[in-house]
Amino acid sequence: MSTTELNASIKKGLDLLDQGDVKQAITVFEGYWESNKNLPDSWFYLGDALAEDGRLDDAIARYREGLKMAPEDADALTTLGDMLLESGNHKESLACYKKVLDIDPKDADALVSIGLVYNSQDRCEDAIRAFRQALDLDPENVFALNALGDALYGQGDVDGAIAAFTQGVEIDPEDPAAHFNLGELYYDLEELEEAEEECLEAIRCDPAYSMAYLTLGGICMDQDRSADAIAYFENYLKYERSIQAADMIAEVKAVIEGLKEELKGS
Repeated sequence: MSTTELNASIKKGLDLLDQGDVKQAITVFEGYWESNKNLPDSWFYLGDALAEDGRLDDAIARYREGLKMAPEDADALTTLGDMLLESGNHKESLACYKKVLDIDPKDADALVSIGLVYNSQDRCEDAIRAFRQALDLDPENVFALNALGDALYGQGDVDGAIAAFTQGVEIDPEDPAAHFNLGELYYDLEELEEAEEECLEAIRCDPAYSMAYLTLGGICMDQDRSADAIAYFENYLKYERSIQAADMIAEVKAVIEGLKEELKGS
């Protein structure tokens, strides 16, 4: 298989993933992997597709094999760490992120990831310390600011959380996560106008940012704007493709049906 054909296979698989055709993407990447098991990326691409299909254990296994050939691949170590964290394997996830930090002690994102593991272990002070260390390395790291805001809010520091999220928005006004995090905080505080404004900014930055539609639907329900709520929830269903969101998707479908029934009776 020529280099051109290899690149075409990878592009086809990635395009299929972007289109949401995960099963076909897996088939393409399996073909690429079968012919190129000596290349670490053949394991990683297949692992990514399997993860998208919700087959997390299989994806982790593929990444482990690929990393045997490329043990210093920081991106692959980070992805494996993310998968392990999602699966609840905090110890190995932390080991992956720490290895990334060993490879590059100035990798602020690795410190953020370490903090996220600590947060998952309810080691809140350790998490906040890691996020602040990341910001010492990179004061404009929006990933770190978003994580810090979440952790501070969890500790009851509302003002600190708002400051962190707001700083993230100021640094990168086009980051949908920064706007969404700020909107979610305002929603929790029942400041609905501000919450709606930030969530609308999130979907302006990324029209496929599914969680913002979910919050917007909730805001509209709180304001008895049923038709608007239905529209936002339907957009959530349009863009949310994660296997892990299956329960939420089912719940949203039920809410939409209920709202439609209410509108018929009004």
